Amino acid sequence: MSDLRKLTGRTHFRDTLTSLFHITKALIQLLLVFGTLGGTVIGLLVVQELMHIPDLSFLKDYKPVDAISIYDKNDELIETIDAGIPRTVIAYKDIPRVMILAVMAAEDKHFFEHHGVSPQGILRATLVNARSMQMKEGGSTITQQLAKNLFFLDGKRTGIVKLAEMFVAGRLEEKFSKEEILSLYLTEIYFGEGARGIEQAAQTYFGKSARNLNLEEAAYLAGIIRSPSYLGSAKHRDAALERQRQVLRSMQESNYITMEAEMRAEATPLNFRKTALKRQKTYPFTRFPYFTSYVLELVRSSYSDMTIGMNGMKIYTTLDPVAQSLAERTLASEIRRAPVGIEEEALVALSVKDNAIRALVGGAHNYWDNQWNCAVNPHTAGSSIKPFVYLTAFMAGVATPESTVLDAPFELKEANGEKWTPKNFDGKYLGNITIRDALMQSRNMCTIRVTEQVGINSIISTMNSAGIRTKMAPTLALALGSSAVTPLELASAYGTLARGGLATPAWTIRRIEDARGKILSYYQPSICRVFPQEQVTWLTDILQDVVARGTGTQARLTRPTAGKTGTADKAKDIWFVGFTPDMVTCVWGGGDEKKVVAKNVTGGTVMARIFRSFNQQYYSAVNTPAGELLSSRYNDMDSPHEPVKPISHSNDVPLSEIDPSYAVSQSSAQPVRRRADPGQSAVIRSQKGVTEYNWEP
Repeated sequence: MSDLRKLTGRTHFRDTLTSLFHITKALIQLLLVFGTLGGTVIGLLVVQELMHIPDLSFLKDYKPVDAISIYDKNDELIETIDAGIPRTVIAYKDIPRVMILAVMAAEDKHFFEHHGVSPQGILRATLVNARSMQMKEGGSTITQQLAKNLFFLDGKRTGIVKLAEMFVAGRLEEKFSKEEILSLYLTEIYFGEGARGIEQAAQTYFGKSARNLNLEEAAYLAGIIRSPSYLGSAKHRDAALERQRQVLRSMQESNYITMEAEMRAEATPLNFRKTALKRQKTYPFTRFPYFTSYVLELVRSSYSDMTIGMNGMKIYTTLDPVAQSLAERTLASEIRRAPVGIEEEALVALSVKDNAIRALVGGAHNYWDNQWNCAVNPHTAGSSIKPFVYLTAFMAGVATPESTVLDAPFELKEANGEKWTPKNFDGKYLGNITIRDALMQSRNMCTIRVTEQVGINSIISTMNSAGIRTKMAPTLALALGSSAVTPLELASAYGTLARGGLATPAWTIRRIEDARGKILSYYQPSICRVFPQEQVTWLTDILQDVVARGTGTQARLTRPTAGKTGTADKAKDIWFVGFTPDMVTCVWGGGDEKKVVAKNVTGGTVMARIFRSFNQQYYSAVNTPAGELLSSRYNDMDSPHEPVKPISHSNDVPLSEIDPSYAVSQSSAQPVRRRADPGQSAVIRSQKGVTEYNWEP
């Protein structure tokens, strides 16, 4: 190694001292201008960036980690998934000399001279950035680039992050030899085309091991490092070859190679060929597949595949493994006894406390046979949205539970001259009945008349505020549930009712860490009042009657229960959504539009039974304290109901109610971080007409 140090260590000692003098002078001037307070603030911000950096000693026995690990609410591991960006640790002795020289010529000519930070590079970058008035160059050394790839990949390229990166680079230089740093660097650095590390890059571009790379190949790969996504693409090969020539010239100017060797390498055509990797056909994940796939989609909507693969991830969720296991088992059992025409089922369970997902099952069959997640895709809502029609009327002051409404035939002449003549499910009409009885018995004509009175747009606004984000068609048929909603968002909306009018989006990711323990994102649900408590308790009182003596009697439990049935499109979509003091459960079932469903199939006869079965098993398996629903039946002059206590996060972080006019605007269960880089999972359209996700890397 001594010959390489001599070759590259043509010490620019005088230049280095001069640069250090000017940089030190500039720093002193800055401190005088900004004062001690400014320096203290900058220092604190840098320390904040460094707080999540782990002990660097783990790099001594370094093993690349690119897997995604998903954990439940108890921080117990659910599943580990290969993120699909493999790389191999390569020992320094196995790296060709020409590869080391090419990388140094391309990225850091003074690597063997500096102690992690290059004064010349910083000075050059500072001048370039000052001229352009923006962060164009970073002046990063190989050691700084290693620090960035290990610990700062998702950070914004701010001056504070740059200072923290420089500090870590210095620590790396203290703990590791130059040879060890180069080995780690060439194991971690990204070369485009899904190739991370020099071994994978050599296999990806030239179909050979890194130890067999020649000069022209080494210069080509070293040139890609500056812009791997662009230069690594076959579409931009001409640009990559021009960059290769720049690297070769830099190697010659630095006396790493002779001019003859440079000219010979430039004239030698490269033989591009990729090694075909053999992949064993396996399922990427097996435990709780519908929930796991949902979490992966959330993560992939916020992080690029490269970012995930470069860091690895630990995803901590709100999942209750007892609830999830029971939900899967219940649906698998119930689908075998489902009526003719009901071919699929889904179940979502949320915590009333904070709308955290306890269980999410998007199908009753083998996930890998048909990867369509019915829990997060929309289905016609039917009568399950009627409670929001009546809540709108309560809040508008046009009705109370004991007000009367006419249950009689209804006819509407449409603009095209056709007549719309909806009917009640049983074909009967009861005349004037109370709002309580109208909702308890799910009378269609009554709901239409209340809708006419309060207006379609008001009802849509109520549903949006409750948590239903799917776009609704503003027609009178909306009163009967003609629009489609997802089980997840419907469960979320009923959670708003269960909390007495306090809304928060359904969510499941508590925090995300990289494989080394650095926190990438943390989610804190925002709770806010969207409906007045009194009117919501009127509605909850009626929904308890739905279960006690209305259309939902099959859902009765030994603990307080409120809910609503839903049947739509000749029973092509059937629902039951209900809640206890601690858990909201939405159950959906449906079938192919072209198949006829058996007679007398409703949400009350099928899905309510599944709701009861799941909840009974859950409450038998877990120790759940007794509780009461927020209901007007307890809110009289003799026994006034206690004020609602502030709702808190699963980790008991207190939250406060905010502006009553606020309508929930967050999407369900979104992680905090924005997408770091565009990228999408491959999607295949199956012959069955459903979307299947391709998890092949």
